[in-house]
Amino acid sequence: MSEKEPAAFEVRLCSMRIQQELDSLQKTDYQRVIAKLRAPADNTRPQGYEKLCDDIYRIRVGDIRIIYLVDEANKRVEVGAIRRRTERTYREIEGLFR
Repeated sequence: MSEKEPAAFEVRLCSMRIQQELDSLQKTDYQRVIAKLRAPADNTRPQGYEKLCDDIYRIRVGDIRIIYLVDEANKRVEVGAIRRRTERTYREIEGLFR
């Protein structure tokens, strides 16, 4: 993709809580996550993605998980969570996008 060509999908954070999760990451993790957040703009199912349910997917960045929803109709990718992998990471994921 050239710099002048617009991305196929708009990537949006669902809430300020996600921005806080992103800001709380260490610098190296932050840079890796930002790079992975750009991937769904051109390819909603980038290398390493996993489908969780319906239109909800996750991308793994080390021990951090980016959980996102693909809205094909509006050409939008909504990020619902950026979390370190724990037992609770995937609980109530559908509620993230309401």
